[in-house]
Amino acid sequence: MILTDTEDMELRHLRYFVAVAEQLSFTRGAEKLRIAQPSLTRQIRDLEEEIGARLLDRSKKRVKLTKEGECLLAGARRLLNFSTEIVESVRELGRKSSSIRIGYVPNPFHRVLPMSISTFEQQFPTVSVKLFGVRPEEQFQALVDGKLDIAFVGAFEVSGDRGLEFRVVAAYQVLALLPKTNRLALRSVVKLRDLESMFFIGLSDAGYPGYPAWLAATCGAVGFSPKILEVVDSELQVIQAVRSELGIALLPEQIRNVPHQNLRIRSVTPQPLIASAVAWRKDNSSPVLAAYLNTLEKIGSKMRSMLSTAR
Repeated sequence: MILTDTEDMELRHLRYFVAVAEQLSFTRGAEKLRIAQPSLTRQIRDLEEEIGARLLDRSKKRVKLTKEGECLLAGARRLLNFSTEIVESVRELGRKSSSIRIGYVPNPFHRVLPMSISTFEQQFPTVSVKLFGVRPEEQFQALVDGKLDIAFVGAFEVSGDRGLEFRVVAAYQVLALLPKTNRLALRSVVKLRDLESMFFIGLSDAGYPGYPAWLAATCGAVGFSPKILEVVDSELQVIQAVRSELGIALLPEQIRNVPHQNLRIRSVTPQPLIASAVAWRKDNSSPVLAAYLNTLEKIGSKMRSMLSTAR
């Protein structure tokens, strides 16, 4: 039987094979592994069947590696050493009282941040998580100076990496925020193109990094440039301006969680998305940071799957 799915091959099969290959003896290999020789022989035979190649030439007097066995031995040693390093890194996180410093721009649009912290603390209870609410430029400088390990930087477009690595970890659906007297307020879904004649209340880069560029690109994709009446620094200022009937706004779906009396929140078509990105120093080799990035990737993947299903 030829192996078609490498996930069928377990590490223990490779560990058993390496023991026999290094000892060139099933008896000594079994003693080293502290298992019964018949069980070891059966495991090696199963491995050969999965791979579809003979790995060992057996005789009553000796055991010898075949060419296929020699090739597998080299790769198996590398894989086993790598798996040991991973396990040790995770154990090291559990043994040490380490920490991770996370920067973010305070606004209600964070969803991945609280989810990731909750999941990460469950996985690594001895790691101290420290949050710092800071402005975008302060975030980047703090990352460069090593005062932050990672930062949530909104929908930031990279311009001059400053030795930083960037990654989009989530994408949020965007909704239209309308005065209750707006002619589109009675619709359940608003066409983005129908907003062309209206004034927009925009968020500054301080309120949501990258928002001004995102708004221009989003409206440009359907053929118009947004008429910006005012740019403000916080979502509360956006809500107040829209409530005062000064204009309309496009904000991430989490705006539903903010008090918005006397306003109307409507879905938009085509459905715009706005990114949530993180940044960290390229030379930061902390295993804690690597573990947190892995947590972010898993949560982001789950959110993307849910978003794809919803659409």
